[in-house]
Amino acid sequence: MKNSTYRQIVIGGFSLILAYLFFQSRELWDPMHAWNRAFADVSLLFLSVILLLGSLSKVFETIRKWLVWRRELGIWTGVTAIVHVLILLDGWVQWEVFRFFFVFSPFAGDWVLHPGFALGNLLGIVALVYVLILMLTSNTISKKILGLKAWKHVQQTVHVFYHMVILHTAYFIFIHNPDSPNWLQAPFIITITLVWLSALIGFWFTVKETRRK
Repeated sequence: MKNSTYRQIVIGGFSLILAYLFFQSRELWDPMHAWNRAFADVSLLFLSVILLLGSLSKVFETIRKWLVWRRELGIWTGVTAIVHVLILLDGWVQWEVFRFFFVFSPFAGDWVLHPGFALGNLLGIVALVYVLILMLTSNTISKKILGLKAWKHVQQTVHVFYHMVILHTAYFIFIHNPDSPNWLQAPFIITITLVWLSALIGFWFTVKETRRK
């Protein structure tokens, strides 16, 4: 329990430091958008680290000792994702949820459905539901209630969550407003490439180990 509390404090403090640094990196942006993006960046970074740890632990034995941090990283992945959404709800759409799917058209003089914008946000909303489920079950009590097999099945949906987050993020940094400068584009591509490559390498090592037995 003490070790878990220590890890929660460390990851929580690190989350706030990273969010502040990400915020400062976008000082030319509107503060609301800079903050919401900063917390989203932290969430994506932590999620990527979780998947990298899982894959690389199959290849490098020394990585396995860091697997105990995955639960706390997962919880703060969810916390920072929720903060990201709350900032948007309060500071941008002003709790009018339909504005996640519609944009105001000066030509029509009304709110109109924007397919790409709506799909990007829908992916984000579904991903939020996934992360809430993962957070609520990231504890020993849930493992006992669900049973080990069902609990593992729920936790393994992190890959579904990850790909939804990737599609949601890709839309907003590459498609929605391509003329808006965003330094995250190159690191984003590098990160998802590393995650996918590490997953393939981890799978190959797993197959190799299985054949030896």
